[in-house]
Amino acid sequence: MMRRLAGSLLLLAAVAGCGSGASQENPGGKELEVLYRVDVTWPHLEKMLADAKKQYEAAHPGVTIKLTPVQGTPEAYYTKLALLNRSPGSAPDLYYHDTFQVNADVAAGKLAPLDEHLAAWPDWQTQFPDSVKQAARGGDGKIYGVPISTDTRGLWYHKEVFTKAGLPVPWEPKTWNDVLTAARTIKQRVPGVIPFSMYSTKIHGEATTMQGFEMLLYGTPGGTLYDDAQDKWVAGGKNFTDALSFVNTIYREELAPRQADAHNAKLADKMNFEWFPAGELGISLDGAWTAAAWKPTSTKPWPQWKDTIGWAAMPTQNGQEPGAVSMSGGWVMAMSTYTPHKKEAFDFIAVATNKENSLTYSVGTGDLAPRKDVAADPAYSADNPSVKFFTDLAAVTHYRPAYEAYPKVSAQIQEAMEAVTTGARTPEEATAAYARALPTAVGGADRVVAR
Repeated sequence: MMRRLAGSLLLLAAVAGCGSGASQENPGGKELEVLYRVDVTWPHLEKMLADAKKQYEAAHPGVTIKLTPVQGTPEAYYTKLALLNRSPGSAPDLYYHDTFQVNADVAAGKLAPLDEHLAAWPDWQTQFPDSVKQAARGGDGKIYGVPISTDTRGLWYHKEVFTKAGLPVPWEPKTWNDVLTAARTIKQRVPGVIPFSMYSTKIHGEATTMQGFEMLLYGTPGGTLYDDAQDKWVAGGKNFTDALSFVNTIYREELAPRQADAHNAKLADKMNFEWFPAGELGISLDGAWTAAAWKPTSTKPWPQWKDTIGWAAMPTQNGQEPGAVSMSGGWVMAMSTYTPHKKEAFDFIAVATNKENSLTYSVGTGDLAPRKDVAADPAYSADNPSVKFFTDLAAVTHYRPAYEAYPKVSAQIQEAMEAVTTGARTPEEATAAYARALPTAVGGADRVVAR
């Protein structure tokens, strides 16, 4: 959902005049411009879109798909999207959206509901599980996107590093203390190896919130960002402080990457393309897609990973039920409310998310497949022995609060995480600062409950 979020794949189909212009190759016809985020180390979205363009244009004479790659961070993409959405004349026809942003755009009137189109699309009825369909459901109960990926999160560890440290393989930590003990043991017994890595600074955006903070918060007893019973956001409290205390421990005890790496936008690449293959990292807290960095489809394949890397569930704080925790998100293909070509736009969504293209995307990225037929295809798990484990984590997973204010709440969490990472604030001070900022982020003190 996140992916990562360093390394996340994003798509936007944007056109001047919202798709109303004709292309030079197809004068008098319709054009849908697809603007997407490109990353040289993560080319899988680009391949999927190129395939979808060929399929779509062959079946839709008179409609041209223009693919326009854009380089930049996910946060830069969100900024561009917000600017384009200010006007119907510049708003995108379609975009590939992170689920945590969907409800904010729904509330702003930027997304078109897809229910009418979905009712006539057999794949929606037969291939998408009900749990996956919820990824882009708005507060009004309508569907605003078709999932192209889903995910879970857990711990990845280097078996050879663990063996050198005298730690057990397979590794099955039961509490946070078990994780910290393993990291401390690696630091003591395997010099030169980074014991533990996670996202914890603002440069990593939603990855810091979701792969980092929320994987901790939702593992505390009763930990949550939103109190559903009271319909209010939770302002800090012991759970919040405990999550930040874990982060504080790994940095103050030098169990984590150095500060320069923690603030490096390419931290994911360093972990997966450099440190893990070189045996220079013990444990990382990251998503199910991590294995894609080492598969044959990667820009830097590492065949030995299947024997060298292990995976484990992130335990709950004290081992309390259900014993493990995960977070799930994902990406959806969404349609602008402004597009004058809604039928053509949905037809492109259907092509881009058909079995063939979804399989291309899932195999390449390592994301969990949202379609039943893709999940059942032998090619889906052929080069990824971790896929069943991460799929099974759905039994203990949580979802981010799907409310309009969530992106602003996430930004405040990132502030707290970075302040603790650098040592600028103690966990208690960062929690108090979050509690002070929360009412403004969510629309007033009456939307907040203290703990």
